[in-house]
Amino acid sequence: MANNWYSYNGIGDPILPGSYFLMDLEPNCLGGGTIVCAIYLTGTSDVPGSIPASVKTYIANAQATLVAQPNGGARHFVYVKDL
Repeated sequence: MANNWYSYNGIGDPILPGSYFLMDLEPNCLGGGTIVCAIYLTGTSDVPGSIPASVKTYIANAQATLVAQPNGGARHFVYVKDL
């Protein structure tokens, strides 16, 4: 199954799949900030079926450090932005 970017809707709980929608392009919000911008997950449906525990940890780390996660990784799975 392919990996895709899902955009956070900005109002739901950032660890719940229903708070994200499938994107057809890569996000441009790598600059950092306090709000989750997008996550990179396996799936092709409009809303992700689930969010793996590792990505939930990346979300928590991103919110705490204001940096895309994993920090220093070859591929970021969680992007954050300013309001």
